[in-house]
Amino acid sequence: MRLSSNTLTTLETFFGRFDLTVRIDNSIYLRFGYWEKVNVEKLQHFLGVEAKVVEHWLDDEDTGMNYYYELK
Repeated sequence: MRLSSNTLTTLETFFGRFDLTVRIDNSIYLRFGYWEKVNVEKLQHFLGVEAKVVEHWLDDEDTGMNYYYELK
């Protein structure tokens, strides 16, 4: 999978600050703001056919719902 710097700039412009994580197994995750929920359809639109977006969440006792997005 390839993500251009233009795509990453567009994501930051539309959704705000984000973290991009690549794990040792090469899986890629995005987290926006402080685990904020974003519009998956918009995120998929910006990424196009480069990746399929899968929303995940963790229910944290202290911070509530924490959302992150896997790119497949």
